[in-house]
Amino acid sequence: MRTFTLCLSITALMTTTANAQYCMLPGRTAYASVQPGITNFKLGTINRTSGNIEQPLSQPPVVVTTDSTTLMRGQTYTVYLSHSEDVANFPDVGNNIRVWIDYNKDFDFLDAGETVATHDNEAPGTTDTLTFTVPMTASLGYTRLRATAKMGQGGGHTIPTSCDVPADPLDYHGEMEDYTVRIADPTSVGEVNNNTAAIAVYPNPTSGIINISLTGTDNTTVIVSLYDITGKEVAVLFNGKNNAQTPLSFDLNDMGISNGVYYVKADCGTASGYQKVVKVD
Repeated sequence: MRTFTLCLSITALMTTTANAQYCMLPGRTAYASVQPGITNFKLGTINRTSGNIEQPLSQPPVVVTTDSTTLMRGQTYTVYLSHSEDVANFPDVGNNIRVWIDYNKDFDFLDAGETVATHDNEAPGTTDTLTFTVPMTASLGYTRLRATAKMGQGGGHTIPTSCDVPADPLDYHGEMEDYTVRIADPTSVGEVNNNTAAIAVYPNPTSGIINISLTGTDNTTVIVSLYDITGKEVAVLFNGKNNAQTPLSFDLNDMGISNGVYYVKADCGTASGYQKVVKVD
């Protein structure tokens, strides 16, 4: 019997979205070299460390990185964002954090649901943790994520916006970083074949009885679901704490499941695994 690593690991495909079609903001002059900004950004396979001010002060202050990751429709993800503080001039002022994703690929971050993470007046010098769920309506393929850390209202600034509209009264909008994300459908044939799963299904093909083994999920709440070839959920097979030593067993005939190709999905926190199963006579 094969076993698999629980944590979902997806090798990100690198691509460059047309930079000119996203607002890049006019150049700004930083008021000091200690101006707050993002020092580390983690999401999926992205783990980027940087200085709080990366570009020459005369250049547009959006850093377009080459880092990318894959996000699955319907899945919940956590962003870990570390940001600096102006200890010399504003030691007691927190930062406002924003993360946007252009889910409909129209080259802006203004549509409903595209502001995916918001924290205000966060203590700088720490790591901020933000979670979001990718909507099932998100357009598939490559798109842009933008993140910013901007000094808060205590320093006389307005809340962050993706294109500094309306403009900050002090001509400052924090440091912004752009990343490429690929939106994928986890129940599609291509995605299932490319994923590393935390689940084994046998016998396969099956005439009805299936056994499911999960690894690394002891004392963790696991939801095991069955999807058809179109990505429609047809049954929730299990929802509870899993004992990895005891395989789960189900009779698809008792559930009225007809012959065909299905996908068994196991959710454990933010990790997911998939295995294809074929039901035959």
